[in-house]
Amino acid sequence: MHSFQELSHLFEEKFNIRHFPNAPVSLYDPSQYILSLGGKRIRPAMCLMGNELVSNINPDTWHVATAIELFHNFTLIHDDIMDKAPLRRGMETVHNKFGDSTALLAGDVMLVVAYDYVNKINKDYLQKVMRLFNKTAKEVCEGQQLDMDFEKKEKVNFDEYLNMIELKTSVALAASLQLGAILGGAGEGNQKHLY
Repeated sequence: MHSFQELSHLFEEKFNIRHFPNAPVSLYDPSQYILSLGGKRIRPAMCLMGNELVSNINPDTWHVATAIELFHNFTLIHDDIMDKAPLRRGMETVHNKFGDSTALLAGDVMLVVAYDYVNKINKDYLQKVMRLFNKTAKEVCEGQQLDMDFEKKEKVNFDEYLNMIELKTSVALAASLQLGAILGGAGEGNQKHLY
């Protein structure tokens, strides 16, 4: 079994390619730009870990781990636009560097490419993986909306805040482990333990 750091390094080696066509440059370079800023790659490493807990790493897990990382970066691009953030990982945000409209499209195309990666997996797993991936994507959007709603509220109670954080962040981490377990052939009970 690999350590978290080893899985993260292995993922980075496979992920460090161009995920988008070369043209139009004005669309795909901004998407590649945010990926070049690095990051901890926690979610894909957790997906690999969830798989390795129950079996050897299934080749399809690399596709799903890549989809998870692309989805995560799609949410970061959109979050930065909503927050009007000037920096991401110490560098200029996509919307500051390329403009809001291009950033929206760059994020959108990342989401589409994420689904392209999911669709590469064995059909035996596709329905379960897609169901959890979609559920997670919806919940992350719900969490982001709550985060924006809270900016207009005078007071946010602790339970509301925890719910927002769970939806915006925790569900993606939990789903990463469960997606790996699904691809490793884990039964429903073990999948739920990892979520």
